[in-house]
Amino acid sequence: MKKKSIERVHVKTEIRRAIICCAVSMITFLPFAARSQSNPLTKQTNSSWINVSESLGFPLGGIGTGYSAFGRYGFVRVNFDGRPYDGLDVSQWEYNMEYVLRNDTSFQNVEEQWKKVQKSDPPLEAAALEKWKRKYENAARVHQMATAPEGFVQSSYGFTLSEGDQSYLVQTTPANWNKKATPFKNATVMACLPKGLALFTDEKAKLQVSVSAFTPLIPHDLENSTLPVQVYDVTVRNSGKSSRQFTLSLENGIPGTAATDRTVFTFPSGEMVFAADGATASEKDVSVMFSLAPGRSITKRFYISWYFPKIGGYKRYYTTAMPNGSAVIDKAMKEASQWSTKIDAWHRSVQVPAYLKRVWFGSLASIMTSTFMTTDPYFFEIETPHGCLNTMDVCVYSGWVYMINWPELERMDMNQFFKATPRTGENAGLIMHSLWNDAAHYVEEPTFMCRMRRDALWYNDPAFTREGFDVAVLAANRVYNLDNYENLIQSKHGNQSYDAWKMPGVSSYVNSAWIYGLDALKSMAAGLGKTNVTVGSVPLEEMLTKARASYEKLLWNPQTKCWNLFYRTEGSSQENTPETLFTDQLFGQWVAAIDRNAKDILPSEKIKSALTSLYINNQVEDKKQNFRGWVNGMKPNRVPDYTINGYHARTCWFGAQINLSSLLGYVGNELASIDIMRSIDMSLKNNHFAAGEWNGSINAKGEILPLPDETAKDTPRFAPYPRYKSSWEYLIRLLGLQMDEKSLYLQPFKTVDFRFGDIQLAGKKMNITVQAGWNRVLVDGKKVSLPVSIPRTSRPVKVEFLK
Repeated sequence: MKKKSIERVHVKTEIRRAIICCAVSMITFLPFAARSQSNPLTKQTNSSWINVSESLGFPLGGIGTGYSAFGRYGFVRVNFDGRPYDGLDVSQWEYNMEYVLRNDTSFQNVEEQWKKVQKSDPPLEAAALEKWKRKYENAARVHQMATAPEGFVQSSYGFTLSEGDQSYLVQTTPANWNKKATPFKNATVMACLPKGLALFTDEKAKLQVSVSAFTPLIPHDLENSTLPVQVYDVTVRNSGKSSRQFTLSLENGIPGTAATDRTVFTFPSGEMVFAADGATASEKDVSVMFSLAPGRSITKRFYISWYFPKIGGYKRYYTTAMPNGSAVIDKAMKEASQWSTKIDAWHRSVQVPAYLKRVWFGSLASIMTSTFMTTDPYFFEIETPHGCLNTMDVCVYSGWVYMINWPELERMDMNQFFKATPRTGENAGLIMHSLWNDAAHYVEEPTFMCRMRRDALWYNDPAFTREGFDVAVLAANRVYNLDNYENLIQSKHGNQSYDAWKMPGVSSYVNSAWIYGLDALKSMAAGLGKTNVTVGSVPLEEMLTKARASYEKLLWNPQTKCWNLFYRTEGSSQENTPETLFTDQLFGQWVAAIDRNAKDILPSEKIKSALTSLYINNQVEDKKQNFRGWVNGMKPNRVPDYTINGYHARTCWFGAQINLSSLLGYVGNELASIDIMRSIDMSLKNNHFAAGEWNGSINAKGEILPLPDETAKDTPRFAPYPRYKSSWEYLIRLLGLQMDEKSLYLQPFKTVDFRFGDIQLAGKKMNITVQAGWNRVLVDGKKVSLPVSIPRTSRPVKVEFLK
C-alpha cells in the first residue's frame, strides 16, 4: 500500500509541475495575441491563429493540387507543377529565416573541418567522406541563404501598390521582377489554415496593406477542396492626411496573355492565371485603381489559379471538373465568398482550447504540401522528405485527418493497397511499406490488419470490409510464416518501424499491432459470417490467446512496470537495449481504442501502469529553451539511451507523443493527456506548418538540440511530415468515441469545456457540447443514461454533456 501511495504522489507531482509549465508557456504566447488584437486589420485573428511572421509564412493549396507559400517575403516555394516532393533537399533550415540567422555561425567551422577531412592521412573511407561532403554542402547552402539580400529564393510574381511614381512591394524584401519598387518596412503574419493574414505597414509612407488569403479546403467537400486556386482579399488603408490615388496590382515578371479581367501565363506543361474583380489586365499584371480619403480603407479581391494536367504518367484529379485555369477562376469568382463563409463556420464549429486548434489546423499544411490526386482516382500522400508514396506505417497515423474531414481519401488509399497486394504466389499478402516501393523489413502486415478494422468500423460498409478482410488474412499468414516466435512476429535483424532504431527479436511495437490485428480479424470474420479462419494453420481464437500470453511473458518488465522495447530471441542482432522504455509501445492499443468490442488488447491495469511509467520516465524538459516533450525511448530512471543505432530513441517523435497523450486520456488520466498536447503546441514555437518527424533530441546533459545526424527530419522542416496529422485523432479521444456496426458511443473528457458544431464522424452528423465536470446527458433534449449510445442512422442528433 505504501509503495502505491508513493507512486500516486509522484504522478500528481509530475502533473502539477506540467500544469505550471504549460501555464507559463501560455503567458509567453499571450503578449503577441494581445498586440494582434489591438490592430483593426487583425481583428479576425485570435489565440488559435499562429504567428508565422519570421518564417516562409503560410502555405495555400488544395488536396493534391500543388501549393505556394505567402508571407513577409511575398510568394515563395511555388510548386504548382510536379510532385509535392521535388527531389531537392528540404531540410529544416529553409523554413525559418530567423532560425537560419541564429545558427549560421557554424559555417566557418564546418568549412575548416571539410578542408582538413579532404587532406586526411590516411584518407577517410568513401562513406565517411561523402557524409562530410553533405554536411559541408548543406552548411554552405544555409550560409548562402542567410547572407542573401532577398532572404529567400522568391517567385517571379507578387503584389505591388503604386502611387504616382512611387511603387511599393507588398513584402519586406526586394524583388528581381520589380527592382524599382520599395519593400514595406514591417510585416505581421498570422494563419489558421486554410486561411492566413499578412499585415504590412510603413509609417513613413503612411500606408497599411493587409492580405487575407484562403484556399477552399472545406471538410466533406472534396469537389472544392481539390481546386487549384487561391483567393486574396487585399485591403489598403490610407494613414495619411490627404486623399490619394492608388493602383494595386498582382504583377508577374514573366509576360502572359491579357483577357479583360485576367492574364494567362503559359508554360510547356500548363498555365497559371491571375485575375481580380473589376480588374484591368495587361501582359504582366492584373490591376485595380481607386482613390482613398484620409483614414479610409478599401478591399479588392484577387485570384490565382493554375492548371498543369499531367503528373508523371497520370492526369491530375482537378482536370475531371475543370478544363483550364480560367474555368477555375470563373468558379472562384462565383463561389469564393461562400467558401470563405464555410471556412469561418468550420473554424467556429471546432470550439476547443487554442493549443489543440493550433496543432490541428496547423497540420493541414501537410495536406497542402504533400499530396497529389489523379483521375483514376488515386490519392497519394508523399512521405516528405523521403518521396515514398502512401507509406503504410505513416498513413495509419495521418489518415485520421482524412477520416474526420474527407473520408473518401482514407478509403481511396486503402483501396489502392487492396489492388497492390499480391493474392497468389510467394508474395501473397505482402503489404508494401509504400506503394510500389516495398521494404519488407518494416513489417507492415500487422499495421494493415489494425488499420483495416479501424476503417471497416468507420465506413461500416460490408463490401469494403469483405475485400479488406481477405487481404488482411493473407497479410497475417504471410508475416507469421515469414518468421515467428511463440505465436508472435519475430525479426532477428530488428524491424525498422522507427528507422535506424532496431528492435531485434520480438518487438513490443510490432506485436501490440499483431495482437490487435488478430482481434480485428476475429471481429471481422464474425461480422462476415466467416468460420474456420486460421493463421499459420492455427485457429484464429487459439492464436490470439497464445499471442497475448507470450507478449506478457516475454515483454512485461515488473521493475519498470512497462513492456520492454523488445525480447531478444536466440540468433538475433545484439544491438540496442531491451529494457528501454518505448513511448509508442502500445501502438496497437491506440488503434484499438475506437473499437467498442475490442476491450483492452492487454491487461487493463498493466496498460495504465505502463502509460504512467512512460509519461514520467520519458519526459524531458529544457527550461532555457521553454521546451517540454517526451522522447521516443529512455532507459529506466530517465537515462538517455546512447546504445548503438539508438539515436532515434532520443528524439521527440510527434506520432509517439500524440499516441501516448491519447492513450493516457483513454485510461482516464486526462490531466497528463492534456499536458502532452499542450506541450507539443508549446514546443513547436510557431513552427506548426513545419513540423518534422520529431521535434528536437536530448543530449547527455539533458539539453534539447536538433539531432546532428539528421537535421532534415527535425522541426522546423518544410514541407511538414505527414505523421503529425495524427493529432486529429485527439478529437476522437476528447469525445471518448467508440463504435460498433450499430452505434456510436460517447464518453468525453470531464476536465475541459469544448464543442463540435455540426460535425460528421463515421457518417453520423452530430452537434456535441461538453461542459467540464458534466454529470448529465441530453440527446435531442431528452435525458439519457450512460453509456451514451447514438444509433448509426442518417438522422442528425444534438448531444449535450452538462453540469
